[in-house]
Amino acid sequence: MKAELKQKLMSRERGKAELIVFIAYIAAVAVMGIFHEPWFDEAQAWSIGRSASFSDMIFKVPHYEGHPPLWYLLLAVPAKLGAPYEISLKLINLVICAAAVWLILYRSPFPKIIRCVIPFTFYFFYQTAVICRPYSLTLLALTLAAVGYKNRNEKPLRYILPLILLCASHAFGIVIAGGLCIVWSAEIFAEAFRSGKPGRVFRDKRCYALLLILAAAVFFIFLIIPAEDVYYNNMEEAAGQRILNNLNLLLIFPVDSLFGTYTEVDPFKQTPIGFYLSLAGGAAVLLVLFAVTKKNKKLATFAVPYFMFLGFGIWKYLYWNHIGVSTFFIMFTVWIIADSDDPALPEVFHKIRGKIESKLTLIIAKAAAVMMFAMPLAWTVYCSASDITEPYGMRQIAQYIKDNNIEGHTFMMYWEHKYNEEPSYEETFEPDYDIDKYYNRENRVNNTFHQGAGSTLSPYFDENIFYNFNIDSHSDQYMKYKTATDEENEHNFSEWRKYGYPEYMFCKCPLDAVFPELKYSDIDKMYDLIERFDTNIFYKLSYEPSYLQIYKLKDEYIGKGKPQ
Repeated sequence: MKAELKQKLMSRERGKAELIVFIAYIAAVAVMGIFHEPWFDEAQAWSIGRSASFSDMIFKVPHYEGHPPLWYLLLAVPAKLGAPYEISLKLINLVICAAAVWLILYRSPFPKIIRCVIPFTFYFFYQTAVICRPYSLTLLALTLAAVGYKNRNEKPLRYILPLILLCASHAFGIVIAGGLCIVWSAEIFAEAFRSGKPGRVFRDKRCYALLLILAAAVFFIFLIIPAEDVYYNNMEEAAGQRILNNLNLLLIFPVDSLFGTYTEVDPFKQTPIGFYLSLAGGAAVLLVLFAVTKKNKKLATFAVPYFMFLGFGIWKYLYWNHIGVSTFFIMFTVWIIADSDDPALPEVFHKIRGKIESKLTLIIAKAAAVMMFAMPLAWTVYCSASDITEPYGMRQIAQYIKDNNIEGHTFMMYWEHKYNEEPSYEETFEPDYDIDKYYNRENRVNNTFHQGAGSTLSPYFDENIFYNFNIDSHSDQYMKYKTATDEENEHNFSEWRKYGYPEYMFCKCPLDAVFPELKYSDIDKMYDLIERFDTNIFYKLSYEPSYLQIYKLKDEYIGKGKPQ
């Protein structure tokens, strides 16, 4: 009986189990869609699709967003037709993810138990199917590429077309596809030189397929070349220092994309011991991947694109929400090895097993394997349960604004700012503490284009409800990733000033930057806090709580503050 069960679990046959898993996956994602509130990234893409012109979506927005326009174009159709926001966004994403899961269940070479569990692991379920972002396209592209890899030399288009989709899905997709094509090109040229007829390579249909993806990649790269005034929220450090500080991600990403728990949505929760354990775990994961890929003659196919992806991310921008890309590419690598004619494990693995093959060590090894596979399932359970029970917050805020007719008044949106010097924690408790000593316009650095909550809330309304959100292009309901110059900040302040003191504020805005007659301390005298909303973001086994507020101008100040 035990042997029979093991045989079924390790079988590559397809049957009722796969159909049940597929239906369960769709149902579970749909249920989570009822509870999940779109995060900023999800809302930003919908807002771009709804309010940007098709020309801007293709030729302007990508220079600031850093990604090809395919995702925005897909969302633009329902968004511009006035389709329901959350339903449409989640349905499009679910269709893409369901297609990828179908390929995993019915076309991947993995044992049945692996195929049936993968769809519910964290990066395939919560982080990509529940949270609706272009990574779903990345997942689908890599599964399609894995299907076409084995016969790529006979049917190159079945491999190249998914790689073009990979390029269109994300900036990282361009890098990974480029790495895969570099390795494949080297294989083609090496094959031609070994045959003694190198000139034949230029008549090879595979080269024409590679030229096709090269043209597509160049086009997408042209679209996403950063604009001169693009905003990066992690670019304060010098480039060299930032790269050095992030080199640890070369080891943290491999382990955290599988079962590691170092990465937190709140970086303050990360511990030194967790950091060193993650470095060791990442090194171990890479050693295993190097050994397995080398044994199966896939080392270059794995290492070149994978480290191009990590290197590019470390150089430009790499964050915890990109870890799923690592997961998907590792799946692709294992898939193409398992799908080869003679997959094999390195000899060293057999030698180690032969030397320690006792009952106890086997139990420990199996328990460790189960724990590693169970970890991403635990992440899914935790985040899904938390998403159901705890609010992200924006739905509730939007409903409050509608119920209280706030959008019919002058409503100011919070903008990003920081201070060159801030008081110590202890200093704020001193009896004679002067808040205006630090919190003043001279000590403040503003970026009036960076107003993320405006994008997150805008899909819940028919028009822009914040008068200071994109004031020169008020119909644009998405945040512009631009770095405002001092002149642009002052221009925006002067335009905002024409409305006088805002009747409502979303979060506490530093009004002294806009109205020179005010001090920062005046804000508390002029405004009442009328509502506070709890917000949460969930990731793996961690969460980051926060809150947002709405302030109302006291009656005696209404109508004041306008230039005379």
